[in-house]
Amino acid sequence: MRLAYGVVTGRDQQVWDARGQLVPGNRRRPAPGAPVVVGPAGADPRPAMAALAKLIAGGSAGVAAAGAGVELCPGFVSARLDGVRGDRRDAVLAAIQVLGLDGLHRLGDRAGVLVALFGTQATKPVAAAASRAIGDGRWAALQLASAASGLLGSEQVERLLHLGTPDPAPQAADATSSGDPAPPSLSQVDPAPWALASVMADHLAQVLGPFPQRRRLGLLLDLWERVAGRQEAVRRRQRLLATQGRQSRLEELTKRYAHHEDEFLLQRVRSDVGHEPSVAEAARWFPKPWHWTLLMNRAMRNAMAATVLLRTAVAVADHGVRGGIERCADQLVAAAALMEPHEAGSAARRVPGLAGLPARPGCYVRDLAARRAAPSEPYVRQRLARAAEYAQVVMDAVTDLILEGDEQLSGWSEGGLPEWRAAVGYTSQRAPADWSQQPVAAQEPPLADRLGAAPEEVEPEEVETVGDLLWYAELADALAQLHGHESATVEYGPAFPAADWDPQEDESLVPRLDSIPSALAGAAQLVSLGSRAPRQCRTWQELATGLAEGLEITQALTSAFRLPEPLAAVDGTLVPGTEARLECARHPRTLAQWSAYMGNCIAGPYYVEQAAKGTCGLAALRDPNGRILANVELRHRRQGWQIVEFRARFNADPDPGLRDRVVRWVATLPPPPPAEPPPSPEPSVRERLPAPRRHTDRTFREVSGPLAELAERALAHPSTVNALRTLESMYHGSGAEVLTALRRLSADRIERACRDALPVTGLAGLWQATQVRPLDHALAGLEPELAARFDHLGLLPADAPLPGSLRKLARHASIAPARSMELVARRIRAALGRLARTADPVLAQQVARHPDTEVLCSLVIAVTSWPAESPGPSGPLTVPVTEPGKVVVPGFPRSDLEDPDGPWQRAMPGAGELGADLDAFWERVATDGLRVPGAWLGNGGWSALWQRAARHARPSRQRARAGATR
Repeated sequence: MRLAYGVVTGRDQQVWDARGQLVPGNRRRPAPGAPVVVGPAGADPRPAMAALAKLIAGGSAGVAAAGAGVELCPGFVSARLDGVRGDRRDAVLAAIQVLGLDGLHRLGDRAGVLVALFGTQATKPVAAAASRAIGDGRWAALQLASAASGLLGSEQVERLLHLGTPDPAPQAADATSSGDPAPPSLSQVDPAPWALASVMADHLAQVLGPFPQRRRLGLLLDLWERVAGRQEAVRRRQRLLATQGRQSRLEELTKRYAHHEDEFLLQRVRSDVGHEPSVAEAARWFPKPWHWTLLMNRAMRNAMAATVLLRTAVAVADHGVRGGIERCADQLVAAAALMEPHEAGSAARRVPGLAGLPARPGCYVRDLAARRAAPSEPYVRQRLARAAEYAQVVMDAVTDLILEGDEQLSGWSEGGLPEWRAAVGYTSQRAPADWSQQPVAAQEPPLADRLGAAPEEVEPEEVETVGDLLWYAELADALAQLHGHESATVEYGPAFPAADWDPQEDESLVPRLDSIPSALAGAAQLVSLGSRAPRQCRTWQELATGLAEGLEITQALTSAFRLPEPLAAVDGTLVPGTEARLECARHPRTLAQWSAYMGNCIAGPYYVEQAAKGTCGLAALRDPNGRILANVELRHRRQGWQIVEFRARFNADPDPGLRDRVVRWVATLPPPPPAEPPPSPEPSVRERLPAPRRHTDRTFREVSGPLAELAERALAHPSTVNALRTLESMYHGSGAEVLTALRRLSADRIERACRDALPVTGLAGLWQATQVRPLDHALAGLEPELAARFDHLGLLPADAPLPGSLRKLARHASIAPARSMELVARRIRAALGRLARTADPVLAQQVARHPDTEVLCSLVIAVTSWPAESPGPSGPLTVPVTEPGKVVVPGFPRSDLEDPDGPWQRAMPGAGELGADLDAFWERVATDGLRVPGAWLGNGGWSALWQRAARHARPSRQRARAGATR
């Protein structure tokens, strides 16, 4: 009988399954790969069955170990039925972990075990190093050495087995003298029990096969160090975040802070008025420059206190409570001095209905400074638990004040920080000599320029002002360090720096370093897609980056998949009875990212080709935390939807319960719609029969009443009225007269009208006016049965000749204005697209000075989709915003071209109305990157333009509070 890994039983042997039934005599044959007992024919298998049950009680590791031929009792050994992935070394590695060093004798001859693990490299020194690795529990080193044994010599395999030991490899000196890479450092790597050494061996052969043997060892040693560093960074991030509260109270703290600041502002009003102000007195009150100075100083001190809280939390996570407080004692004292006792009492006073947390972070700083000599762990951790949330609240408050104060902050901006810098100093992540943010409301050059022009003996604290906002960037850096980053990503802006304190991980195709199997799988995936590593690479980083950059599959990564309709309908839904969510792949880049994590071949050419044709659906099952549980290949056959492939990470078997539920659910999905038959050839003129008489009045008789009523409501809506007022600036007149006149204009006259109206209405105002579509709103309000019966009503908003059945309806007194507004809106947007295509200076000025996120995204998509043209009258001179093939757009706030909820995807319909070639857009992005006309960019480039657009679209809480006070 054939068993796993090519083993065949003898004539005098029998096989029993886990229930003690003979195989294959049992009618219910066990599943492929099931653990079994092999022993003499006619013997009693019950003692062996008990030993097998004990072996496989450990779960998947025990089942895998059964394939190694573990001795269960005299004459009986374990095995697995045929149908198992991998080879015998996988089973031996699993058995070693289950049995330990003392149980190795149960695997048979020692030499046979070593040959199974290391092949022809199984020398005595290798055996000694392997025994030491097993005794130390260094499974990652043992697994890597076994997987790489086919590519390395025996001495190199021995060096891999010494990775993670407390002392260097004994032959390191000899190896170094012979020119081999230097001995690795002794960092520890966490094991990956879900990975198979046989799969790692295949990946290693793909990636390292072209390199000489000595280079292979150097790359593996460098990979080990990088993975060890990555894993340590992950563990440190977990320790850092553990200092914060488990449940977020950011919303409560925001309300608490806003209420406290509002009360402080009202006190200033009462002080100026001299009594409790009336509504009229409060409305007439307007803050003076010294009021703005007072508010900004208060916000700045809150920021400094939050910065010290964050630094203390990081120090406590790294050095413990006592050590962390000692390292931050001077900063705690300096930050505590920024807050007066009466201010602390007011901020800590409870307010009914609001959170019991202090309104300002300085209260907790004062507490920690007072207890710095004898800190109590619960006391310290309770006061550090909200440090990150205080920082986020303060950062929003500072930016709101800067935007609101504007020129009123010129006096505040000139103040210095000598006392603060004397006590706290500067950080290595944010040197003053490199800080180039334009000061707030000041005509002076940035701090870096002023320091460059100052004498060498002048210290930075003598030149720095509060308006430089370096302290704001240090707050963002401290918040980023609490999340495990070295510093925040800061981009200079026209008003304040845009800081991203928790930047997303790189979404490029560079293999991840979460574990050694993951890194090898990602690199092998790139190789299988046609990439080749640089021949002269010396480090793993150079190899991985070279593979990602050398990938010549731009077309394959930009063409979208044809996802069958039934699968598109359930994309993103939960599988019934589970917490797993189905995510369908719509793009080859998604497959590449999945494959890099899962370590499988789902991004291979075969799967990409099949998904592009629409013959199959490729999906991932994600848990509530977003982690991929398994990949699935779905195909529709005569019996219905079926699962062709269902694999967990590194092609392991998924959870049986999850598999059963998914299989049953997929079987209930409806079949794809039948393919449309090819159109029949048009009959000749002589063969055509006279068309039956159409009852054109039926549509008008049944639809005109309800549609006219809905159209009247839509035209009377305030948004429509405001849009009409905006359109009136393009042509003299009012109401329907303007719509009729604009509708009759030629294309070039509409362009001139748009160009003349832009300085009056603004680009955002004109765009919002053309976004109002009363006819669309009226059609959407029709009863579903009526709309289904007259399914050609969707032709009404189209800017094209109407069929005879709709002409009378379009001339209805209540419907005609709604349709005219629809057509005018479409034609104005088409005119804006032509202005953008011809590099119109008026449009460029509006985009540069008053951008809006929605219209900016639509315009950039349109410009990118058009073919490259010469600059000047025939086309705009464009500059790249992103690198070719990149979907993450630089600038703050962060955006992604593929994010379904992001601004770029929402802008696609508007870009189409501008005349964008949406089919060619992704090809242009892949070859040339996202592009924008250079005339639209100011001094700050794309980042400043994007920040201004985001600020224009963001409602300001401070504006609302100030308006209510006035």
